[in-house]
This record gives sequence, structure tokens and C-alpha cells, in this order.
Amino acid sequence: MGSEHRPLTEPSEIKPEILFVRFSSFGDIILASGVVALLKNIYPNSNITWVMGKEFVPVFEGRTLADRIVGIDRAGFKGYISMLNLANQFRNKIFDIVVDIQDNRRSAFLLKMLKYKVRTKSMPSLEERRDDHAYFHFSRILKSIGINKIPDKPHLLLNDQDKKILEENLHSLGYKGEPLVVFATSASQPLKRWSVEHFKTLAKIITSKNNVAIALVGAKGEERFGFEGERIYNLIGKLPYFSSILLIKKAILLVTNDSSPLHMAFSVDTPAVVLYGPTRPNWSLPQGPYFAIQSPMDCSPCMKKRCSKGISCLDEIQPQNVYNVILKNKERIGFEFSV
Repeated sequence: MGSEHRPLTEPSEIKPEILFVRFSSFGDIILASGVVALLKNIYPNSNITWVMGKEFVPVFEGRTLADRIVGIDRAGFKGYISMLNLANQFRNKIFDIVVDIQDNRRSAFLLKMLKYKVRTKSMPSLEERRDDHAYFHFSRILKSIGINKIPDKPHLLLNDQDKKILEENLHSLGYKGEPLVVFATSASQPLKRWSVEHFKTLAKIITSKNNVAIALVGAKGEERFGFEGERIYNLIGKLPYFSSILLIKKAILLVTNDSSPLHMAFSVDTPAVVLYGPTRPNWSLPQGPYFAIQSPMDCSPCMKKRCSKGISCLDEIQPQNVYNVILKNKERIGFEFSV
């Protein structure tokens, strides 16, 4: 094992082998792609190996500036076995730099088995650290190895096939070229989901007052969070991941729960209104035309995955209040929504 925290040489003097660690989730991997882009900018001749959860590899292979992606199991005993196997795979390799922005017990377990010259220091936990966006936290991690820069934004690689698939799906639904407001109606946890009925009501408010259409985006398995209606294009479960990003790029606005579509919007500079119940905006909301609406419940944000009161605090946010936020910020959004 090498020493953990000695300063780096000047970037121009080395062509480092870099190990980058971020296991999950979809949204966090999108954000992490910006850190990889920053590393590539500083070390243009580097070879970056990214370790992530194996379920994400088919989606992100060749879609970031990492030169190689290695997938591992993450859950339970299999996760530790998977890390042992990976360490065995790297047994003859010495990494020049290890950047660990997963920064938890599992990543520490993996790194104890690897050889490296320099690695990032561990930072305070979510509960202990400053209450700011992920990129500020990542910049503190990078600073521990002498990189005094903050990532700009996510950096994902889109292609013509992504665009073709999107256009074919929109055409099949009768899309007439109207300006689009995209709704992302699902989230990984039930408490983070605004009700579909509220999304339906918001869609009626928006389409009744504006010459726009609504497009629904989501992954396969999330079809139950979709709905139909006039000038509503339901694309939930129909688009590959990166075609979904292009749909959000095409939109004038995204309305979303606190979930990965927010980070998709950040990656393509699309404004977003984001609904927060148990979670707090500071960690996920980027700077720019991104607007948080927090549940009015006194207990929000609690940062819990289950509610002991058995309520869904997000549903206390009323659709008209969401539209009022859109109206208030229409200049920054860049579209003249009507009262």
C-alpha cells in the first residue's frame, strides 16, 4: 500500500492511472460524471477506471469520459465477495491516484485491498458536513489531493441514435412540435413521489393556459405513474436512458420529484421545478434556474425513507402552488407562461 495523502506532482508531468469510485445511484452517477470530466481536463492523458454497481454498467458504458468501467455487486455478502474478486483482479496494479467520492465503509473496504500512491481523504458524513450541493462536497474531497477546483456540471456522451429513438417515439404518439414541459412522476422511494393525481391536475392547469404539451418520462417498470390526456405524450417505459435525457433537453421545463431526472436536466441545462418532501434541496439542487418547492409539513425535511405518521408529506404541495412558482420564475425559465 502507498502513502495515502502526499501531494500530487504537477498534472502536466504525469500520465496517471486513476481509480474512480462511485457505486450508485443513477442520479449520483450522473453527478459523478462531472467529476470524471474534471479529472480528464486536469490529466488529459490519464487512464480512468470507474468502479460502479454492476447494474449501472450497461447504461453508462461509453457514456462518460472514463476509459473503463468495472461493475461490482453492492448488496450484502455478495458485495464483499465482489470487492475481493476485484481486488484480486487488480493485485498487480498500482494506481497513481484514487478518487473515492462514494466515501463510505464499503469503498474503504475495497481500497484497503488495493495498491496506490495517492488517495483522497474521507470527508464528514451527510449529517455532519455542510448543507450544500454535492459538487461542493466533491470539491472538498478533491482538495485533499491538491485539486482546488469544483466540477462544472455532469458530462454525459449523447449520440445520434439516442435522438433517432426519441424522435421516433414522439412521432408515434402524434407529437406536433409544441413546446414541451416534461414531468418525471416517479422516484426510487414512495415518500419522494408526488401523487399522480397532483401531476394530472398540474398538467390540466398548464395546458389550459398555454400552447404547450406535457411529456411524461420514466423507466420501464414505472408505467403505473403515467396518465393520458389531450396534449399529453406518455413516454414512460418507452425510452432508453439517454433518449430520456434528450427529451429533457428538448423541454422548456422539467417538473420532477427529487430524483435522477433533476440531474439529467442539470446535465443539459434545462430549467426544473423540484418537489421535496422528506429530503432537503441543498444537497441536490444545482445553481441556476432550478427551483425547489418544499412540503409545508413541519416535519419536512426529515431525511427518512419511511414515515412513522403514515403520511405522504409531498402531497401537501398543491398543483396551483407549483404553477405559481413556475409563473414567478418564468423569466429565468425562458418561457412566457400565462396567468
